[in-house]
Amino acid sequence: MPSSYEYGTFANYSPRGSSDLSKQSRSTCGAIKAGRVDIIASAIPHLKNPKADILQPFLAPDVTLVPVPRSAPLPDGALWPAKVICDVLHENGFGCEVQTYLKRIRAVPRSSSSPAAERPLVPVHMESIHAERPFFIPDKITIVDDVLTKGRTSFACAELLRAVCPEAEIRIFAMIRTQGLIEDIEKIVDPASGVVVGYPSGKTHRDP
Repeated sequence: MPSSYEYGTFANYSPRGSSDLSKQSRSTCGAIKAGRVDIIASAIPHLKNPKADILQPFLAPDVTLVPVPRSAPLPDGALWPAKVICDVLHENGFGCEVQTYLKRIRAVPRSSSSPAAERPLVPVHMESIHAERPFFIPDKITIVDDVLTKGRTSFACAELLRAVCPEAEIRIFAMIRTQGLIEDIEKIVDPASGVVVGYPSGKTHRDP
């Protein structure tokens, strides 16, 4: 049977839409991927709005935030967008702590620059990431990424953490999600939740 994890996202973007809003959404996505603190922090008032209550389980005060590793091992001082997101969220009252339990130990092709058929499967991600077993295992963990498309990297991270934290509730949060099947989006800020399902083939499906 396939396994699955709940996901939550704050915004969405259109990778191919031609409207002004779709183009703006791509710029916003690029800024998030670049770890722009000002753009990431601009989400905070929206996240504190009741319209974003759907994301409360992912960012509650009792949740440990764990950033998703980049596609290659990070040199000291290198940009880590997911860690930047975690830090901004925590500094503004979301989550109880930030922990870097996940480390990439071997580079894999970047999903964002690989053709769909060549994007790494879940087992490839799992073999290239080390999950540290916490001394004190959190009750709730949210894996935090910058962009959620198919969710393979985040799903792999969730599986690795489930192996070392079997009793923890594990969820996935991303600042922005890809709307690859929609030509033009109607809004950028659009808090939503769903499920990422993993299959024995190593592929995943994000619903919706």
